[in-house]
Amino acid sequence: MTGSYYDIVVMGMEIGPLAAGALLARRGFRVLVVGGGAPFDRYSCYGYRFTRRPFLLTAAHSPATRRVFEELGLVQMLQQAARQSSPSYQIVTPSARVDVFPELHETVDELRRELRIPAEEIERVLRGLGRLMGELDKLLGADLVVPAESFFERRELSRAEVQNPFRANTADVFSALGASSALAEILAAPSLFESAGRPASAFQIARQTGGWLFGAMAIDDGRDGLRRLLADRIVAQGGDVHHGLRAAQVVVSKGRVKAVRIAGREEPHPCQAVLTDLTPRELASMISPDEWTKRFRVLAEEAHEPPLGYAVNIGLDAEAVPTGLAQTAFVATGRGLGDALLRLEVIPQEDPSRAAIHAACVVPPGGEESIRTGALRDAILDRLRWLVPFLDNHLRAVHSPFDGFGPMDLTQSSQLPAPAVPRPEEVPRWLLRPPPPDGDLGVEGLPHRTGIKGLVLSGAQVVCGLGAEGELIAAWGAARLAGKVDPRRERLVRAMLTKVES
Repeated sequence: MTGSYYDIVVMGMEIGPLAAGALLARRGFRVLVVGGGAPFDRYSCYGYRFTRRPFLLTAAHSPATRRVFEELGLVQMLQQAARQSSPSYQIVTPSARVDVFPELHETVDELRRELRIPAEEIERVLRGLGRLMGELDKLLGADLVVPAESFFERRELSRAEVQNPFRANTADVFSALGASSALAEILAAPSLFESAGRPASAFQIARQTGGWLFGAMAIDDGRDGLRRLLADRIVAQGGDVHHGLRAAQVVVSKGRVKAVRIAGREEPHPCQAVLTDLTPRELASMISPDEWTKRFRVLAEEAHEPPLGYAVNIGLDAEAVPTGLAQTAFVATGRGLGDALLRLEVIPQEDPSRAAIHAACVVPPGGEESIRTGALRDAILDRLRWLVPFLDNHLRAVHSPFDGFGPMDLTQSSQLPAPAVPRPEEVPRWLLRPPPPDGDLGVEGLPHRTGIKGLVLSGAQVVCGLGAEGELIAAWGAARLAGKVDPRRERLVRAMLTKVES
């Protein structure tokens, strides 16, 4: 006897596989989501709202993003839950504090005043970025599978690449736009942080910079809010979402996915395809080595070591937060940006007398020991003391979900019981990887296809360095590939998506 049959099983609660599962549910496939008990990003600690990672929907108005939400019927719900950040972000250095706004004239005035850069140069660079974003919109708005592998996918990509201003993948974006080094550092701060000191392609830099400048949207409850919208859409289309269930085994026979076994359940659930953002190395423990195909073995045994990140949350009195600190700020306590950059996110609190700040940084090579000893946490607090005067007088709670030290209550007025915070992760690993030297776009990571038919990868490990937009692009491609497991259903889907000529 076997468990209930599903066309598609989604493993994980990240945006990429969830969006792909929602698209397939909308197209008539029966979908099961197995969340694996993934921790929510928002959690409570001694009365403060903390987060595991901040989230902004960059390039929110891009065709690639809009296409997914329009098919799912989520445009209006997203508009109600999202709001544009103003300023988009802030740069804080020992010598300047610069706000970058979505409105061109405000950014020009701010940069001209703080950096003494001619307004003509700033306007030229910003308008040039706007033109690049328009060209990239045309490219990413095409119905593409990225990375492209089959003959037909590569043909579609070749046709769309007419709109790609970075076909050689060697252009220096800001030099080409005539930006000074000071201006380039300010505008590229988000992409510098996301690339974590690794080489980023011109495509990634331009898209990240433009996405933060012209389309950064904050969503209620952050990534949790967007995941909830996608999960609700799957349920509304007849699918099942079980956040606490964990997949223990992917049953493969003759190089094809046959079923998924849930931990604690004896009978597996037959299915035709599995969508996930797990790495091949993580998937390898769920698949019998006898069923590894040659390609899957290569993917599972290759070392894909993304940059390491670390973050700490602090709860403090609201009066201690510096006046004018933006919701998102990049702080450099040294002369330059780059590896020393600290990203701050001010987390809204229900109690107006309280405030919380999430501080994230890139871990230097070999810095794992500094996490285990607490040296990195202390270094971040020292940098926050530089930014927040008299921090120690107003500090009330400290916790990092990425080490084993547990939450700290610093109120000195009562001994509160330790809150139920997320279990510590070994190290938060950002899935951004440098593009392959011969990448067509400079954003390609792991392929969708794993070498096991019906096992499809999605998420930030597939389309790298574009934030949530990249996860949605990967979701669109994964849904196309997973939808082909049933030829009869695929013909129906094509009919649904084909425009009728009047």
